Amino acid sequence: MSHRITQTEQWFQTALGQRLLSAEMQALQLLLPDLFGYHLLQLSMIGQGCLLETSRIGHRFLLTDTLIKQPDYATVYAHMDALPFATESIDVVVLPHVLEFHDNPHAILREVERILVPEGYVILLGFNPISLWGLWRWLFVWRKIAPWNGDFLTALRIKDWLSLLSFDLVEHSTFFFAPPFQRNYLTTHSVDFLELLGSHVAWNFGAIYLLMAKKRCMTLTPLTPQWSTNSALFSKMMGRQVKKLL
Repeated sequence: MSHRITQTEQWFQTALGQRLLSAEMQALQLLLPDLFGYHLLQLSMIGQGCLLETSRIGHRFLLTDTLIKQPDYATVYAHMDALPFATESIDVVVLPHVLEFHDNPHAILREVERILVPEGYVILLGFNPISLWGLWRWLFVWRKIAPWNGDFLTALRIKDWLSLLSFDLVEHSTFFFAPPFQRNYLTTHSVDFLELLGSHVAWNFGAIYLLMAKKRCMTLTPLTPQWSTNSALFSKMMGRQVKKLL
């Protein structure tokens, strides 16, 4: 795992990170209960399993290569660009802030596509570079601290990658319009007002974007041998040959 991902996991334990994590839990609550299957996988330890709590899928587990104690969730230790799962074996994969902190994000998406069952779902959460947080990143990127040391990828770029990997986009939204301050200067009513105003006025400029995509089910069309469809023509040709012989 990239060292930057480990830093980001630790950052989510700060005051600002916890507020953001709470908002992401609320966003996933609108999606996960409607997704069914046998196996749900989250890449990274962000939230340490709390992001998956509203899922109805019984077998939920996390993947990391950092040796930490995690008694509440089944944990798999592996590299994200070489997932140790059989092809078409996972029903839902959640990637919270993984691609922007990994050196080879496209390789991770290829692995996710490989392990997902046909019509399985992938949900991605990412920092939106077209937002106040994206502007803040340019001010603090030189400090090389999480989360500003990530390569904030645009949702459009991720959607292009998903399309190339045979995914159909199901959901795209942005949220969390509060400024990136560690101290919470806003009341609950102020936060609710910002979210309501942002969703109506600046819906594409929230700090976090959420993408959900469905893996296409590839169907094979059987090819009928051409000779079997030209039986009448074949009979006429054989008749001509017989006449010539007579």
